[in-house]
Amino acid sequence: MRLPWPYTKQMWTNDIDPHKAADYHLDATLCESWNEFPACDWICTNPPYAEFAAPIIKNAYQKARVGVAAFLLTSFLEPCDDRADFLQQHPPSLVLILPRFCFRKDKRGTRWATDNVTISCFVWDKRATGQQIIIRPKSAIAGFYKNPEQAISQEQAFEIVRAIAKGEL
Repeated sequence: MRLPWPYTKQMWTNDIDPHKAADYHLDATLCESWNEFPACDWICTNPPYAEFAAPIIKNAYQKARVGVAAFLLTSFLEPCDDRADFLQQHPPSLVLILPRFCFRKDKRGTRWATDNVTISCFVWDKRATGQQIIIRPKSAIAGFYKNPEQAISQEQAFEIVRAIAKGEL
């Protein structure tokens, strides 16, 4: 498959679960795992939340030459003990606050439920000189869907990415 991003020469993936398709199956919370990964400009991640997010983001920030983009709970901005110093020294250059998405069914399995905190896309661009917060309602997000039952097709997603790359969206 040809990547829809014309300036991307190489990508690698990691998932701690050995049953998932990935180039690596290393524990990204451990500093030593990052020595095994290839050099890279950007790291894009959707780490597990709770206690695993902070060490992964810190390791990714150290590894990436240019920056990190990560989907995290918006509450990641809270200066908790595991990330307060990091956030003070390396505040995100961009926080894109997104509408709530329903990832899973409720405890009874009858309806789609959301987390207690919305998800945001955090960007640490090492070249940036300022910070920005962008808030987007679902009406302003091409292809947004509320839950997996409403998901757009992979081809529709590629069309949106192509349109963005061409400056049409």
